[in-house]
Amino acid sequence: MISANEFGFLPGNKGEENSRALQRALDLGGEITVCQPGVYDVSETLFPGDDTSLIFEEGVELRRVPSVTGRCGCAFLNRGALEGKINRNVRISGLKLDCNGVESADWGADSLMVGLRAQVGMIGIEDLFIENCSVTGLLKKDYAFQVSAFENIRIEDIFVSGDKDGVHLGWGRNFVIRRGRFCTFDDPIALNAFDYSVSNTHVGWIENGLIEDCVDLAAEDTTGFFCRILGGAWVDWSEGMEVRHSDTVCSAGRVYRVVMAPDGRVYTSLARPVHSSGTEVLDGICWACVRDAAEYDCGCRNIVLRNICLEKKRHCAVGISLNYDNYARSYVPGCAPVPQRDITLENFSVENRVEYMLRSDYPCGNLRIANTDLKDSKIYFRDASLPGLVYPEVELTLENVTLRENSVVSDKNHPVRLV
Repeated sequence: MISANEFGFLPGNKGEENSRALQRALDLGGEITVCQPGVYDVSETLFPGDDTSLIFEEGVELRRVPSVTGRCGCAFLNRGALEGKINRNVRISGLKLDCNGVESADWGADSLMVGLRAQVGMIGIEDLFIENCSVTGLLKKDYAFQVSAFENIRIEDIFVSGDKDGVHLGWGRNFVIRRGRFCTFDDPIALNAFDYSVSNTHVGWIENGLIEDCVDLAAEDTTGFFCRILGGAWVDWSEGMEVRHSDTVCSAGRVYRVVMAPDGRVYTSLARPVHSSGTEVLDGICWACVRDAAEYDCGCRNIVLRNICLEKKRHCAVGISLNYDNYARSYVPGCAPVPQRDITLENFSVENRVEYMLRSDYPCGNLRIANTDLKDSKIYFRDASLPGLVYPEVELTLENVTLRENSVVSDKNHPVRLV
């Protein structure tokens, strides 16, 4: 066991001193503890690597201060993220992080990794355990916890407050989010297999997940959903095709995304993107390589949300959404979206006005809702009315659900069969 305090990580130090000291301890790996109570300023990104446990004892608080370089990054980012390498067996316990008005300066094509916008980022990670942590004071850009390209993660006993997403997941499989308390303006939990190109580092399926015993705390103002679920589909690149910001294509056995301004401008692509990583500008279009695989769709499947308390007034609790605006198009004519499926909402408690318990305008397969009194909430299957988009029949299973009149609503072209 290593004491970070013995490396000079101490309350009262300047942020750059503490960042250097804690990084020296992290470089050794193993179990690293911070025992001395107090407020620790940190200014630079901290990089845990393989087989590392970082444990903050009771009374320890980290406070972000601006980077001495003038270019702030994440508070924490796994060591292999920027090199496209996988880190394994990382644990963070007891972190109490005050954002203190600081967030990452990176944005869009100028960022170290397109789509990275996190206080705690884990991009390319296996066997991650985050427990008993809080992130407070989120601003409008960075998520509290952003995890993508993952396998086997647990995030338990967390508290998040501020303006942006609490837990934002991208492509990966096998996850648990348990006992979370959220007071965020934006989505407490985002299962964004697809998203704006500047909001996700990867696209790909999110599979095999459990979200349970979480509370959406009451607040006067909000946007988004308690849980947002995003899917998408795309086509092969072709010479002369027209693209916009966040459009996605498959080319040379990889997946690429357009990173431009979200202003609706249409660009004509004449040169095929073939680079293996990072970004490249072709025909005045910035392309980001986001997957080294010939994939054509993404979404969520085999997801359970259980024991969720909705204390906040919301337009919608769980949204299975289709993007179609200047920020992103998750459907374009000619693509073939695979339905999102095997999604369960179980034992939801509605403590405030929630207009829609579930709203979907993306193709879905089978959905299940159980052990829930909808009160005045509705379940709505909306037709996005996009050319060529055909909705399969949704198989909706209701078990021990208290309904009101017209609790389940579907548009004409978005059929639903109750089971």
